[in-house]
Amino acid sequence: MSIPYMERGATTMTSDVSVQDSGEADLLVNNLTYQSPKALSLAVNRSYQKAFFQRSQYTGDRSTTMICDWNSGTSLINCANSYLAVSVQLEGGAGGVASFGSGSAMNIVNECRIRSRSGVELDRLQNANIWSMFDSVYNRSKQNLDTLGALEGFSEGRLPANSTTEVDATTKFLIPLGCISPYFRPLGHQLLPHQLASGLRVELSLEDFRTALYQVGGTITGYKITDCYFQLDCVELTDEVQRTINMESAKNGLEWSYERVFTTITQQPSATTSISAQVRKAVSQASIVYSMALSGVDKIDITKDSLVAVPFNTTTFQYRVGSLYFPQQRIENAEGGSEANLIAYETFDKMRHTFRETSVTPATFKSKFGVLSASLERDQSLQFSGLAINNSRTLELDATFASVAENLEVYTFLTYSSVARAFIDNVSVAV
Repeated sequence: MSIPYMERGATTMTSDVSVQDSGEADLLVNNLTYQSPKALSLAVNRSYQKAFFQRSQYTGDRSTTMICDWNSGTSLINCANSYLAVSVQLEGGAGGVASFGSGSAMNIVNECRIRSRSGVELDRLQNANIWSMFDSVYNRSKQNLDTLGALEGFSEGRLPANSTTEVDATTKFLIPLGCISPYFRPLGHQLLPHQLASGLRVELSLEDFRTALYQVGGTITGYKITDCYFQLDCVELTDEVQRTINMESAKNGLEWSYERVFTTITQQPSATTSISAQVRKAVSQASIVYSMALSGVDKIDITKDSLVAVPFNTTTFQYRVGSLYFPQQRIENAEGGSEANLIAYETFDKMRHTFRETSVTPATFKSKFGVLSASLERDQSLQFSGLAINNSRTLELDATFASVAENLEVYTFLTYSSVARAFIDNVSVAV
């Protein structure tokens, strides 16, 4: 059977691309264009502005509170590039040397409170030093803590004696805003609008020197805070854009979505191996929860690394929210720490996003950074999919220790979603 011959017809269609446009397209494809990009920025000015505290010097004590009111005016704040600057001066005898142990200069902050200019409480973070240290070591890589973290006061390798401060010296530490409170880490990565930034009050309650510091040598009797201020990265927008934002704020309000952290402390007496800790906080969307056990005696001992967890020795653990269990089957024979370690990596999103490295190794997890954790997100690929917690759906940790030789304090941190809606003259907060 012969295949019939098909003659190809000549097309009469012509290209609608001119010779000039075709030439420009060839240059663009081959990356041979040499034109400066058009400016798409809506900002007319960017500068750093300092917001000073009410006093120039503070004594490190649990009864001391540092207060700062931001005077940023109509500028928007880039929280990712802003930081807190504090100079720490140790008090004690000659030759006294101390560090922040496994933590940073955030060790000196026991509680952080943030209020709007109208007095609405936007965030209250208790035991901010413990939260900040564990949040940093799990969410940031070793390289980041050894570089940027060194400016915050982290010692190299998180070894307490590696980075020290002497009594006769004053050292300045720079702490990013995101390490002070999750309020400064918006879920949408926006700039902080002036409706929330202008007149913002930040209150930092200081920690006892025996808890905040780790004595390396000599005698340490306390510390002072001098030369303290916020360095704010301020952006000024064009009049037209500013007018549009003000109109939106007056009509519907500007939504600032962020995470908040609620802290629960449960006392664990010595020789009592079982623990049942309940988190009594009503929230609409809880995302993650994690707990760690700290020594009640070492917390007020300056010769101890006070804010790290005791060596991991949990045998069983499980979280419960109402009739839901996390994990569904109780973790058994967990004293080795490997399964709890992997669940912690999953909770802090290290399993799905492998490029987001953590500085916690299996060895340091067992020695001082061990946590019991669970993700409460219903859909791991989405945000704002957390579970509701209320009086009828309480959150509870049920765990068993292999042995408890001393009094322990079990800290449970619940992270949940919150939205601040900023209007022209007031602010409302929903959780």
